[in-house]
Amino acid sequence: MTDKAHKGSTYTFSVATEGKPYLLSVVYKGTDYPSTTSFNGFDEPLDVRPPAENDVLDARRLSGG
Repeated sequence: MTDKAHKGSTYTFSVATEGKPYLLSVVYKGTDYPSTTSFNGFDEPLDVRPPAENDVLDARRLSGG
């Protein structure tokens, strides 16, 4: 896929061709920098927890509000 808004930068998407069609990676080639994002661990359970209270930053305090 070509990104015309960013001077012809390109994205390449890799999708599994066997089993479930999971998105495996996204490769970005741009004029400023290249990057690759890979995905794995599909169908594995996640242990998601909120951060501890002292790890939370209240953005309102940063602006003096």
